[in-house]
Amino acid sequence: MFKAAFLVQATTSILYALTPNPIWLYVIPFYQVLATGSFNQMAMSRASNMAPNSRQGDALGRYMTFMSSGMFIGPLISSGLLIFLDYRQLFLVTSVFPLIALILFTRFMQEPQTENEIIEDSSPALGSLRNVLGNRNIQILSLIRTTYSLSNTMFTALFSVYATQTLGLSESKTALLFSIMGFTNAFVKIPAGYIGDRFNAKKVLLTTFATLILVYVSIAYSRSFLTLAMTLFLFGVCWGTRAVNEWATLAKTVDQTNKPIAMSYMSSIWGLGATIGSILAGFLAENVAFSTIFLVSAAINLPALPAILFLKKPNGEGALIEKTYEN
Repeated sequence: MFKAAFLVQATTSILYALTPNPIWLYVIPFYQVLATGSFNQMAMSRASNMAPNSRQGDALGRYMTFMSSGMFIGPLISSGLLIFLDYRQLFLVTSVFPLIALILFTRFMQEPQTENEIIEDSSPALGSLRNVLGNRNIQILSLIRTTYSLSNTMFTALFSVYATQTLGLSESKTALLFSIMGFTNAFVKIPAGYIGDRFNAKKVLLTTFATLILVYVSIAYSRSFLTLAMTLFLFGVCWGTRAVNEWATLAKTVDQTNKPIAMSYMSSIWGLGATIGSILAGFLAENVAFSTIFLVSAAINLPALPAILFLKKPNGEGALIEKTYEN
């Protein structure tokens, strides 16, 4: 499945380069989802399974840092290549990157020696989605992920319009604000994972969502570039810290054989929140002021605070992983 994802991503770029008319732009993403809909969940599950239960935050923080760094390194490479290439040529060049990844994966990726033993010793029928959905921690994570995704989508959809049209900031300054947020989101993940492992992810998530609510309120009332820069710096910290500790809590809650389906489910929850957020953003933008929308975003995340208090500390699950790892 990893190899198929690399090939699909490579050929997707080629299809974008060769598309004869805009209609194909609506069709190609259905093919691309064969890669984007599975790769991250599989890779995250593999990274999680190779670490002991007590270091899930650290392991996933490292993995997610590399994943996030590509999200701002890619645009930098694209901006440089577009000086010399047109868009079709750029898509052809981007097809090379997943092919390089495929070669590296085939050459260097090895199966962990203990992985099969751990799975064989696990309880039967753990791959059931029903078992995943019946877990209280999964239910709470679903709620807080939905509220975050919903408000985050509203923010990312509307903030650039708000910054340029309402506050009068230039496009370059607005882009810089997003860069600040993206940079802190990427590079806070390793320390955030370590802190979650050491001091309890539940406390970290509670602090993160409380800070996030204050960030949305601050955005609603900030008018200067400097104030917004500091606020979006904190936004990025909240984004990265929440993501790592959310996934680490999930990884500690479910068994190895359940991780891929649990992570796929949690990815779908993000899509659900983003869909609702997009619809709500369009409706609110036509009817209320932007500052009010950011205050609504803060209110949307309020239910996450009491919900996080009901998270149970995972126990028992993963003990076999840690014992094998230490041996």
